[in-house]
Amino acid sequence: MQKDDAQKMIQNASVIFLLGGDTIKQNEFLVEYELSDSIKGSNGVVIGASAGAINMSAKWLCSKNFGYEVEISTVYDGIGLDNFSVLSHFDLENNMAMVQSELSFLSEEMDVYASNKDCAVRVKGDKIDIFGDVYLISHSKMQKLDETI
Repeated sequence: MQKDDAQKMIQNASVIFLLGGDTIKQNEFLVEYELSDSIKGSNGVVIGASAGAINMSAKWLCSKNFGYEVEISTVYDGIGLDNFSVLSHFDLENNMAMVQSELSFLSEEMDVYASNKDCAVRVKGDKIDIFGDVYLISHSKMQKLDETI
């Protein structure tokens, strides 16, 4: 599909589902096809799972400690649907201190929502709903959030 066609499809979609997979490759695709503005300007519902949820973030951390095959940790720009970051389905219970340490500097700039599995963060207007085990890292402090749905 051509870039222009992809942008038009996004603009007319009622639902945009960003699936999981390779977070970096998905990010590169979104940049190459210039889809971020189309997604942000869409009237459709935007859903992200795994890599898709991460790329919905304003920024996200790509780190060897999070399973990426990279030598240097890098902060990527995401779509920026809201001014926060997401770490998706990571083993938090066994890596809590490392996660907090890795994301501390990013959490000084924006809130970071870190999750294990079987959970969701839903943003609708100014309201953020939490389902499952989700942690908020803000200004280098980490706390488990209460479920709201």
